[in-house]
Amino acid sequence: MAKRKTGWPFQEGFLNDGEQEIHLFTDYRWNDGSVSRHWHVDPERFDACLAELRPISLKPSDSSDQ
Repeated sequence: MAKRKTGWPFQEGFLNDGEQEIHLFTDYRWNDGSVSRHWHVDPERFDACLAELRPISLKPSDSSDQ
């Protein structure tokens, strides 16, 4: 039986144009070591180099902010 490929998000890219913040993409790391990018917008319209990268934590946050 083949091992199932699973992935976890590890960072997101945002662009703030002064009026709104646009969620450009989410990057995923797969259990085979590969990385892929899921675009939430047309990648031809935005330069990923201008994106603010934010790490994603899959650990639950501190309950004090609930």
